[in-house]
Amino acid sequence: MAAAGLLVLACRGSSANPGPAAPKAAGGDAVTFETLLQRSIPGQAGGEIRDVARDEAAWKALWDRLREGERGILPAEPPAVDFSRDMVIVAAMPTQGCVAKVTIRGIAQSGGGLLVDLLEAPPAPNCVCIVSERPLHVVRLPRSEGTIRFNAEQGVTPCGP
Repeated sequence: MAAAGLLVLACRGSSANPGPAAPKAAGGDAVTFETLLQRSIPGQAGGEIRDVARDEAAWKALWDRLREGERGILPAEPPAVDFSRDMVIVAAMPTQGCVAKVTIRGIAQSGGGLLVDLLEAPPAPNCVCIVSERPLHVVRLPRSEGTIRFNAEQGVTPCGP
């Protein structure tokens, strides 16, 4: 049993937040953002989400999608956002074996809208894990009415130390 616990710990990965960064994609000015939530939800099944909420109703509906099947880890109510000045962008990967991470590395103005630079890092091929998980990243940023586009780079999350 202790070995199983160590295996789960080895497959957990860091929850450190890299913070706002300039997107790698060429384009306009970087947009500052604040991470509201970045983590993986153990045992949650779900597909890819790349979406934006510009009002309370859309935010509540998006939060409900993030909570589907997650067994009470996330609170019932989403974090507070003042939609008169801010909006929310969400990126979630489909369910992974373990130690996966999705990171919104940067957001930039681009072509009348915003370009979101993502790093999607599924587990390395050598990972042996007990519990699947669904990685997600939720950020708040100044309101923009333009189109939101996502550019995802694929990486790998290593297992263990």
